[in-house]
Amino acid sequence: MSGANFLKHPIEKRLLILSLLVLLCAVALMGQVASKVKTEEQDEEFYRFVDLFAEVYKDIQGKYVREIDSEKLFEGVLNGMFLTLDPHSQYMGPDALMELEKDTEGQFSGIGIHITLKNKILTVVAPIPGSPAAQLGLQPWDRIIEIEGKSTEGITLIEAVKKLTGPPGTTVTITVYRTAEPKPLHFTLTRETIKIRSIYSKIFDDVVGYTRIAKFSEQTARDLEQAILEQIEKGVKGLIIDIRFNTGGLLQQAIEVSDLFVSEGEVIVSTRGRIPSQNREYRADRDPITHLPIIVLINQFSASASEIVAGAIKDHHLGILVGPKGERTFGKGSVQTIEELHHSLSKDENGNDRRSAIRLTTAEYYTPNGDKIHDVGIEADWEVELPEGHELALSRHGLLGEPDVREPEHKEQNQLEEAPPEEELQEPQGESQNVDTVTTPSVKEPGPEETSPGFYLPEQPEKEDETKEEKFVDVQLEEAIKIIKAHIAMGLLGITSE
Repeated sequence: MSGANFLKHPIEKRLLILSLLVLLCAVALMGQVASKVKTEEQDEEFYRFVDLFAEVYKDIQGKYVREIDSEKLFEGVLNGMFLTLDPHSQYMGPDALMELEKDTEGQFSGIGIHITLKNKILTVVAPIPGSPAAQLGLQPWDRIIEIEGKSTEGITLIEAVKKLTGPPGTTVTITVYRTAEPKPLHFTLTRETIKIRSIYSKIFDDVVGYTRIAKFSEQTARDLEQAILEQIEKGVKGLIIDIRFNTGGLLQQAIEVSDLFVSEGEVIVSTRGRIPSQNREYRADRDPITHLPIIVLINQFSASASEIVAGAIKDHHLGILVGPKGERTFGKGSVQTIEELHHSLSKDENGNDRRSAIRLTTAEYYTPNGDKIHDVGIEADWEVELPEGHELALSRHGLLGEPDVREPEHKEQNQLEEAPPEEELQEPQGESQNVDTVTTPSVKEPGPEETSPGFYLPEQPEKEDETKEEKFVDVQLEEAIKIIKAHIAMGLLGITSE
């Protein structure tokens, strides 16, 4: 408004406008003052903590019984800060950051287990079906209390991974506490280079297309689409997607897999955090590749990326989730952001800072209906009563009939890969990199009365005559096939269901 125009208004209106301008300026000034006061209070609190730390550090360096390495002392302080947060927020020194990047590349040799820290105790989430760990009898919920005779108390996931992985053919000895067992159990496992394909597929009875997603890696969505389209060309009338024992992988792949079934424009998953940049929605950007009946097989070891896919299909009524009675999925739905640091505690041979980073939980995932995944999990639509110990037996036999996922010894090592002990969920590229790792599950932990007899084998038993071995039946898969066939039959009779 020009000065001339302003003067044309009556004096009362001019006074009102001036008053409003003064009020707006006052509000803005008060906001700046409040922000400055808050910043000053935070700075004052920070420097108070710095003074305390400097005093403690000086006493330790000057009076402790042994000389202390300053780098290790500072790293202990940083690690201690993250221990007050959650199992997946952590300081990653140069070695830990390199290990994370190595995991992301997918080249591993180890015993074949997914692990987490539950109540700060190293815990088996699930053995990889058919792996050395599964074959020797490691079970979900086993607590690894020693590795090579040394206690795992205070160990980090990165440290545990480094101790359990190693060259193929080497061995590692672990001590396990298992609920309802009177004494700790001892296992000596031979490491193997293991190749877990992303997708396994098969057709049952010429009408049911089955596809198992073993992990969400870089080509999972593409390979899944190809497998399903091939099944459709062969005349299948219904689909089964198996994500049991799938503890996660790349976020972008979870979105692209969901995009194969969710209608264009519909929400697949959303994230919510404390800062606005973490509040995001991911939507489908293409038409579904099929409208055939779909069943998704889940269990309590379906986590992270698997739960995103299961949630999208469930909320949009695109299929039926079939799971064991009384179980939900794992309940892993938090986002970790990797932030590389400008400073480091250690330097390279040229005196430059070595790369380090922090991994910080910044958001949580929600299904299209707005349901929280983290610490809750996803409930099945159709529950199946499983025999006692069935899932553990399934883990040992392997899914989809591959009893041993180990590759022949003559294969080149650089052509092989093993799913990492902790799977990562990575957000699409941006200013920061979000990864998602398995955390404490929300599923009910087995008590003494619920624990199956188990498969603890102090020594490898001699193989029995395979002709005498009773054929293993995947009860959950068989139930899913029956449900799909029922849907197909109703369709043939002109009966439709919502």
